[in-house]
Amino acid sequence: MRKVNIDNRLIRKRLRAVQKRAIERGLNGLMKQYNYICDYNDVVETKRTNKKLVVLILSAFIVLVLSVNFLNSILSARCLLPSNYLVWEATRPLADCCYCENVTKPIILWNVTRQNFEEYAYMRRPIIVKNAIKNWRATKEFSYNMFKRLYEETEGSYESLEEGCQFLNFKTDLFSLKEVFSMPDARVRNDDGQKPWYVGWGNCHPDILAKVRQYYNIPEFLPEDAEFPATENIFFGFEIGAVMHLDYIPRLMWQGQVLGNKTWSIAPVPECDHVCHKFDYYVEPGDVVLLDTRVWYHSTTIPKGQFSLTVQSEYG
Repeated sequence: MRKVNIDNRLIRKRLRAVQKRAIERGLNGLMKQYNYICDYNDVVETKRTNKKLVVLILSAFIVLVLSVNFLNSILSARCLLPSNYLVWEATRPLADCCYCENVTKPIILWNVTRQNFEEYAYMRRPIIVKNAIKNWRATKEFSYNMFKRLYEETEGSYESLEEGCQFLNFKTDLFSLKEVFSMPDARVRNDDGQKPWYVGWGNCHPDILAKVRQYYNIPEFLPEDAEFPATENIFFGFEIGAVMHLDYIPRLMWQGQVLGNKTWSIAPVPECDHVCHKFDYYVEPGDVVLLDTRVWYHSTTIPKGQFSLTVQSEYG
């Protein structure tokens, strides 16, 4: 059994090297989905079986590379299998284009209460609620080093991401949260000459989640009777942001901009291109973005030199 485990680790190491080289050569969108490599957990019984598996995976890799231009415009999730965005995109219901017709900018709200937010709560139009989270402790105390300390000091923290909590590396050559928190200080600060980085993950370790939630609350204007998931997501980093994608989630999305500024680029689903528009909008620290990311393609970018940190979750 020890020999099998060694062989499994060797397969992962070699395939990870292939993935990193591919990213360096520009195959970002495809290879970030190829997380078969990262999530491979099957026990292989013999060395011969290992060799067959390597051949099979590399053959699949070659086929996928041939389709990179097509795939790169569609995929943005961490895993290709089982989270197959191609299948989800091909099988999702066609949208009623009324949701985006004549929409060219977000609705901007100030000083929102739960009562006056009711009429907007379940709209599919993009919304920015200004200064909604300016009183969160997170706006003063969240940082890269804080999260690094929490994960390094908490037993089983990294394992929680391997047991169902998603890690998203987008266009970054970092493939786990442990790698993110092992970066040299110069890259953490995004010093000149360093590669920019941007990642996100599901914050679902119960001890860490309990500690982090002491620094923020679900926005008070959201409906009192709405359902909320048990976890939230954290996104942080420099410049590159998230690639264009849809989210295959059960509820509407809200995202609190804790630190830094961010530009959102959104576009309708393809069947609505003839009546709807693409457009960009800008958010600042303290703002909350609300968007039905199931029907709006979306990507984000961060101004050069700025560090962005957001808390994101769902409601519905």
